[in-house]
Amino acid sequence: MSFSSDVKKELCRVSVKMKEIERSEAYGLLLFCRRFSPSEISMRTESGSAAERFADVTARTTGAVVELQKTLTARKTGGAIYKAFVPSSDDCARIFAQFGHDASAPSLRVNMGNIEFEPCAAAFLRGAFLTCGTISSPESEYRLEFNTVHKNLSDDLCRVIKETMELAGGRAAQPRVISRRGSYFVYLKDSDDIADLLTLMGAGSASMSIMQVKIEKSRENSMNRKINSQIANTDKTVSAAAKQVRAIRTLEENGVLTDLSGELQAAAALRRDHPIASLKELVSLSPVPISKSGLNHRLNKLVELAGEQ
Repeated sequence: MSFSSDVKKELCRVSVKMKEIERSEAYGLLLFCRRFSPSEISMRTESGSAAERFADVTARTTGAVVELQKTLTARKTGGAIYKAFVPSSDDCARIFAQFGHDASAPSLRVNMGNIEFEPCAAAFLRGAFLTCGTISSPESEYRLEFNTVHKNLSDDLCRVIKETMELAGGRAAQPRVISRRGSYFVYLKDSDDIADLLTLMGAGSASMSIMQVKIEKSRENSMNRKINSQIANTDKTVSAAAKQVRAIRTLEENGVLTDLSGELQAAAALRRDHPIASLKELVSLSPVPISKSGLNHRLNKLVELAGEQ
């Protein structure tokens, strides 16, 4: 079961008691279904819950007979395609006009008179998502999108999403539209925007799942950065120590080490006895008190002197 399917199941469990709000949801279901015209109203989906919701809500709000069909696919997973449709052309024409649409209009547009209030707009978006929406699993990517073949309708939907989320007190979401293979996709990619929209539509559990994944990803990224930083620091320490050991060996082979000051000889002995220790560890192992900067200065001096040999 996909995350998108789970989200649609959750949205289909939303209880709507006000007729005006249910009518707005029906409008979203109808306007963004596969065919919405005076002669045909039908939707196709892989979500049985969404198909049943479409049939139930459309029948209750319009009084039309809505039929539901299920067709098994050839997939190994045993999936199915569900089709919900209004068989009567007279009912199709009546419903089309009932929601304020004109058959002579060049393109479908959102009739804002059907979603005048914020709860109605939220229900409208829920219907639209059930009909033409998908959402990626947050473990892979953050992406929620609506698919329509009408450019003007996609632009109107962007405006409805933005204005409704602002009215609901959420973030100033910026949905975008892209064209792909003759269709238009209205999408959100920001995890907070997606979570807010899911909550607005009625999928609170899915919204919480996204935020939980985001927290876990943030914690994992923080840990990875910390580990990478530690690895880098360890590599730097090991490289510096190896360079110092080689310098000390060069000074010994050239008979120069015994001619140096007692402080430099002590630093050389400390590094030679502990070739992979960090500077902090060397300070704690030193028989005489010395600061990190002081010991580091002496070790660098040994490297410098060895380079002169």
